Amino acid sequence: MSDPQIRATKRVCYVIPSLEPGGTERQLIYLLRGLARDHELTVICTRGPGAFIGEARRLGAYVYSLEGWGGWDFSLGRRLRHIFRAHRPDIVHTFLFGFELAANRAARETGVPVIVSSRRELADWKKKRHLRIQKRANELTDCMIANSRAVAEFAAKQEDEDVSRYRVIYNGVDADAFRSTVEQETIRACFSIPRDKNVVGMVANFSPVKDHDLFLEMAAVLMRRREDIHFLLVGSGPRQKEILESVSQRNWEDRFTHVTTVDEMADLYRAMTVSVLCSKIEGFPNALMEAMAAERPVVAPAVGGIPELIKDGVTGKLVSERTPVAFADAVEACLERPNECARIVQHAAKYVREEFSVDRMVDAHRALYTHLLANATREGG
Repeated sequence: MSDPQIRATKRVCYVIPSLEPGGTERQLIYLLRGLARDHELTVICTRGPGAFIGEARRLGAYVYSLEGWGGWDFSLGRRLRHIFRAHRPDIVHTFLFGFELAANRAARETGVPVIVSSRRELADWKKKRHLRIQKRANELTDCMIANSRAVAEFAAKQEDEDVSRYRVIYNGVDADAFRSTVEQETIRACFSIPRDKNVVGMVANFSPVKDHDLFLEMAAVLMRRREDIHFLLVGSGPRQKEILESVSQRNWEDRFTHVTTVDEMADLYRAMTVSVLCSKIEGFPNALMEAMAAERPVVAPAVGGIPELIKDGVTGKLVSERTPVAFADAVEACLERPNECARIVQHAAKYVREEFSVDRMVDAHRALYTHLLANATREGG
């Protein structure tokens, strides 16, 4: 393999379950877009392609879909080795647990100089068997990237590693993409949302960790207090039917709107008056960055990496007490103090644009890749 420090174009291969739209997948697309001009890029989807596959290919990436592979299929390593030998990557970068050990082994066996993996959640679901596999994968990894300090510290403790092995690179947000130019009344009419109400929304997949139950209880408190509020839920997932049935059983259909997905998320943020997140745990939520970029006030719990993004009263409202009343109070503070809220919104939009831009995220990866390759070259003699 030629020296990657001499060769101008570096080869990076990303391994991810799929390119179905999601927070991690969106960050990978941003990364491909930013690195395309000076990197040769390959993406391997271990469980099928996903809706973002066309975008990845338009950006010039080679994309492989290893459809049909089940969790621990021993053929995965063989297929990965074949692709690595064909593309001779300088770096293999894996996302999301479940196949990382196979990818790392295949990379080492084919002489890949640098292996990087990402930690993007507070993975409290991992059992001892998962951690044994993770430990073996870590032994083959040069660096782990975490998308917040909270994630880095959690992973280091859980995986019994020194925290210095984890490099924090925050998610990036394309701020311009979340500033809608469509009138709010027009957007609300499209989704049958009352134009004269304050709209309290939450963008989150319907999974237990997002705690839609807390959102519903908060809604109950707010509806007892005032008549001028409508609620918007954006997303899909395993608890979608259960949560929407709960809305129906409470006879709240006229106070709630549900949207599964849309191409223009900026429009849905613009339809909102306040954006809320009720998660029990979070690594570094894209939905909050998007809402801040869209100039919507945000209310969120002080859990995980959220306090690294939101400073209470400065860039949003942090809720330290997980009660419906506490969340309702924070929402009402946004509604009742418009001048203070406007100041927070403007500060938050400026903050994410300057500190959490896509360019900044891409540059951090580029610098880390260069550093790791330089070390690998020196150590390899």
